[in-house]
Amino acid sequence: MKEEQESEIRVLIVDDERLARVNLRGLLDEHPYVRVVGEARNIAEARRVLDATQVDLIFLDIQMPGGSGFDLVETLEHRPHVVLVTAHDHYVTRASASQALDFLLKPVDPDRLGESLQKALSYREDRSVC
Repeated sequence: MKEEQESEIRVLIVDDERLARVNLRGLLDEHPYVRVVGEARNIAEARRVLDATQVDLIFLDIQMPGGSGFDLVETLEHRPHVVLVTAHDHYVTRASASQALDFLLKPVDPDRLGESLQKALSYREDRSVC
């Protein structure tokens, strides 16, 4: 049980589109070590969740009303890993420069999602060894 808790990834989904959140949650439910601890429709809601809940990984839409995913990433003091998720591939260069863990295009491919989760687990294990 302790080993399961250590490998658990606590996830926040941030996307202004309800259907996108539902679809991503459904894909994440296929991974037993992932626990979705919150959802947010915009940057303000995401900040509230982050203030109240421990999060290891954020799946973050880039283009939202009231502020972009980049706006949130740039202002986080203690930043969990971030996977940027968008339907717009022209953000790839900026996403790479943002130090995000990964970048996913919508609709999210289940195999690519698995790769992102494995990256998150790898980085987490690397930090625990240090």
